[in-house]
This record gives sequence, structure tokens and C-alpha cells, in this order.
Amino acid sequence: MFDPLMVPDLPELPAIREQSLRAFRTQDAMAMRLPGLPTLSTEQLTGYSYAAQEAAAYAEAVRIAFEITRRQQMIQDAKAREANRIAQRLAERRRAWWR
Repeated sequence: MFDPLMVPDLPELPAIREQSLRAFRTQDAMAMRLPGLPTLSTEQLTGYSYAAQEAAAYAEAVRIAFEITRRQQMIQDAKAREANRIAQRLAERRRAWWR
């Protein structure tokens, strides 16, 4: 029932690498480093700079936020001036000698 001639050959096992911390640290140093890619730019293809568009959009958002804040501050200052005017008028009426 068991025929030793029918057993398939086993494939060769890979070599066991050293498993020390020093070997792990030098693992990348031994591998061949490929040169880095140049900065890929789509500016020549599209005709505009994506980074410049993002910077312009951010600057516009900051401008709008500053304008909103400036207008809110103007409204708050006007309300404070009106409240001061009313308080001053009431204080002057209370101190009048004929009342």
C-alpha cells in the first residue's frame, strides 16, 4: 500500500536569516537603494499649479473669516456704544435737581 517511490521530492527550504537586533538594523543598509523619484508635477500637463490653487483658496477663506470677524466686532462696538449712551442718559436724569 505504501510505495516509497511515489513520495514527491520536497522543495528546497529558504536559508534562515539571522534574527538579531543588529541584523534587523542593518537589513535596509544592505539592500540596494534605488534612486528617488524626481518631484512629479502636473503643472506642465494641466497649465496650473494645484498648490497655488490651494493656497489661493485658503487665502480667500481667511479673508472671508477676517471680514466676518471685523463686521461682528463693528456690530458689537455699536451695541456697546448705544448701551453706554442709554446708561449715561439714565444717570444724568437721576442726578437732575428738579427730579
